Amino acid sequence: MAKKRMAVAGALLAGVIAVTGCSNGGAGETTNGAEQPQSPGKPTKEIKLRFTYWGSTYEKEVISKAIDKFTADTGISVEGIIIPSEYETKLTTMIASNDAPDVGYLGPPTAYKWYDDGKLANIQTLMQGDSSTQEEDYIDGVMVKKGDEIVGLMNNLESFALFYNKDAFEEAGIEAPPVKPQDAWTWEEFIEVAKKLTLDNKGRNALDPDFDAKNIRQYGFNMNLWSGTMEALLIRNGTQYYPDKGSETGINTPAFNQVFQQVADLINVHQVMPSPTTAKSMPAPAVALQSKRYAMVLDGQWVTNDFANSKGLNYGIAVLPKLTSTKAVYSGALGVVFADSKHPQEAWQLLQYITNPESAVELFRDGLWMPNRKAYYTEDSKIDIWAPLNAARVEGYRDVLVDPIVEDSQVTSEVYVKNFGEINNILFPALDQAWTGKKSVDDVMKEVMPKITPLLEGTIQ
Repeated sequence: MAKKRMAVAGALLAGVIAVTGCSNGGAGETTNGAEQPQSPGKPTKEIKLRFTYWGSTYEKEVISKAIDKFTADTGISVEGIIIPSEYETKLTTMIASNDAPDVGYLGPPTAYKWYDDGKLANIQTLMQGDSSTQEEDYIDGVMVKKGDEIVGLMNNLESFALFYNKDAFEEAGIEAPPVKPQDAWTWEEFIEVAKKLTLDNKGRNALDPDFDAKNIRQYGFNMNLWSGTMEALLIRNGTQYYPDKGSETGINTPAFNQVFQQVADLINVHQVMPSPTTAKSMPAPAVALQSKRYAMVLDGQWVTNDFANSKGLNYGIAVLPKLTSTKAVYSGALGVVFADSKHPQEAWQLLQYITNPESAVELFRDGLWMPNRKAYYTEDSKIDIWAPLNAARVEGYRDVLVDPIVEDSQVTSEVYVKNFGEINNILFPALDQAWTGKKSVDDVMKEVMPKITPLLEGTIQ
C-alpha cells in the first residue's frame, strides 16, 4: 500500500510511511490538555543527519518545515533528500556506493529484506532508555517486527473511506451516505445508489431501461484497482492475504474471490464504474469528483489534502459499504534507521519528531497523515490537534476514520505477509481479464494459483 501511495502522491498506498511521539523523550508543558514536545539539550558538537523520503511537492514543503523546526529545537542539522520516483532503486544505489542516509522511509517488504541483509538498525535497541516511548503507546501493528526486534515503525497511518460529491447526491435526490460503521450500506444498497448516480449523456441513470452505457458522463463510483483498496474491502468480507496473521492464506478462498468479482461486476454488470482503460483517461480524484465524472470514490484518506485544496469541490466523507463486517484496514510505510548511521540515536529522535502531530502539525491536520499513537485516537484534546473540523477534516471524518482505528481495525497484509509484492505482481496483471469481463475471477485464480502457490510462505514472525 505504501508503494501505491508513493505513486499517487508522486502521486498515495498509500501508501503506503514510523513513530508519533515526543521530540525529546520527556513530557513538556501542556496547552489545552495537549502535551507539547520539549527541546532536548543541544549537542556539544555538530551533528548532521541525512533523511530520504518520497512525496508530493506539498509534502516536501511540509517535511522541510518540520526539519527546520527540528533543527531549531535541537541544534541537529538535517539534509532532507526527496526522491519522488524510483525511490528504492535510487536508495539501493546510494547504499551500494557507501552513501546510505541516516534515516528514511521504506516500504515494509523491502524493509524486511534490508533488515535481514544488515542494512537497517534494530529500533528496539534505540528505544531502550527512552522513557518517552513505550510499545503499548502505539496502535497495534505500527511496530513492525521480526521476533522481538523492530525493523521499523509506521510514520503514520493511512486508512480508506468513501468520498462523494455532495452536489451530485443533492441533484439526484439521494440522502447523504452514512458515516457511522453501524449504519453502513450493504453492498446491495451501495450498488443501488451507484446506479442512481450513474448518468448517460442525456441524464438517464443506470436504472433507466433506455440508459446508454456507451455514453456515460457521470459514473456513480470509482476506485483504483490495487492491493490497498481491495484489502479495504477484503477485510470487510472477513479475509486478507493471511487472515489475522494466521497460517492459512485467504487467497483463492470463496470470500477472497467474491470481493474481486463484486468489483469486476461494478464495471461489467452494473456499469457504475469505468473500466481500467476508461479510468486512465479520467483526471485525478479531486478533479474527477469536482467535475462530476465520478459521484463517489473509494480512496485513501491522504487524498483529503488534494480535496481541501480543490476550490469549488463540495465533498463529503462516508463509511465504506459493509459485507460481513465493518472492520477497517490501515497501512503505512515505515520509518527506518540505517545501520551505517553514525548518529542512530539522533536519527531515532528525528523520526519521533516529524511523526508527532504536535511538532509537525501540517502533515496531519492538512490531510496527508494520520497519527500512529493510540492517544491521538482516544483523547479529545489530542484529536483536536490533528483532526479539527476543516477543509481536509470534514464533518464525519472522526466517525469514518478516527474512531474505527481503535475500535475495529486490522493492519494491512503488506506489513506481515511474506512475498507480498511478488504475489501482487502475478495476481493483479492476471485480474485484468476479470476487469475487462473476459473471465470470471474464479477462472483467473485457477490459472494463476500454480504461480502464486510457491510464494505462499506464510507470515513474518
